[in-house]
Amino acid sequence: MYRTEHPPAALQLQAALPLGQAPGCLTGRVWRTNVHGMADTSQKRNAPGPLRWAIGFLSVLLTLFFIWLLSFLLNDIGDLPGPDRNAIEKRLVPEKKQNEAYELSEQLAGVEKRIERQQEIQDTLQQSMSNAETALTKIADLQRLSIESGGEPSEVDRQAMENARGRFYKAQDEYESANETITFLNDERHQLKESLSSINEELGQFHNEVLDEYNTARRSHDLKIASLKLALVVPLLLLSAWLVRKKRGSIYQPFNGAALAATFWMVWLVMWDHFPRDFFKYIAILAAIGILGAFLGWALRSSSRPQKAVLLKRYREAYQNHRCPACDFPILRGAFRQAIWTKRGPRLHGEALGQAETSRYTCPSCGEGLFDKCGDCGEVTQTLLPYCIACGRES
Repeated sequence: MYRTEHPPAALQLQAALPLGQAPGCLTGRVWRTNVHGMADTSQKRNAPGPLRWAIGFLSVLLTLFFIWLLSFLLNDIGDLPGPDRNAIEKRLVPEKKQNEAYELSEQLAGVEKRIERQQEIQDTLQQSMSNAETALTKIADLQRLSIESGGEPSEVDRQAMENARGRFYKAQDEYESANETITFLNDERHQLKESLSSINEELGQFHNEVLDEYNTARRSHDLKIASLKLALVVPLLLLSAWLVRKKRGSIYQPFNGAALAATFWMVWLVMWDHFPRDFFKYIAILAAIGILGAFLGWALRSSSRPQKAVLLKRYREAYQNHRCPACDFPILRGAFRQAIWTKRGPRLHGEALGQAETSRYTCPSCGEGLFDKCGDCGEVTQTLLPYCIACGRES
């Protein structure tokens, strides 16, 4: 039951090797291809901290530059000429109707100005009549005082009275004339408005046709632009994803990762810009499900069949900590046979420090062979590591 849950480490390493290749049958070239590749990956992960930070920073910077470059390309695609509304309007709307509407608008504007002018004249005449009426009142008061005092109005007073009365009547006549002119202009304005309204209704129908055709052409153009943009970024996204997957152990993986992040971001932006908002939420949810599903599948595969580099690193750490790489049981061998095992590791007795073990050793918990004799020099070495501890032979 215990072995079923934790398969032997040798079988895990064999599962990580090429199909049909057994660990004991590895030649020097095969080990250089596989194990040396694992060692390179481990060395890259064990690089100094500042170097790892520099690689991460440059990878992020490279991603931003990739996004910048793709933005320029997508903007150039977006600048492709689209439908011309003026051309559609010129083709569908009769020019004669437009000219009629323009002439009626000019005539209506002229009538409006004439009405405003007549109203200004009326205001001036109103002020003139008010002034004349005031003068008449004052002259009449003076003449009344003169008569009450037993005198007669002078010739000058009578002439002033006649002049004031004449100005008042003249202003009144002109005011009435302005009223008649305004009444005539109001009738003319009403007729012009009716004619212009009728033509505008006809033009409105033509403009609706123009708007419908323009919107249809605009949607077609937007779909074309979206297709061209996706035709550019989707193949780049698939290529970068393929490179990330196939070149997983390459030292140039940051280039592939930067390209994948940049193309994924640009695909997201294109979908956001060109897809309807009502449908975008479904696309976003499906994309998120796909990404999470891919990561979950990768995590499950990695846990069930770890990569060669991961297994080798796990084996090295287990041997360093004197633990079985398969089941994590303490290695009770040599000086550690009588050690006291704590959370911090084994605690050796003074008399056990000088003890050494030169025989084979199998884990008593899971049955995994951990130490065996080298087939070349005969010294006992770790069976789950690729090189003999004594002669360095690839096992």
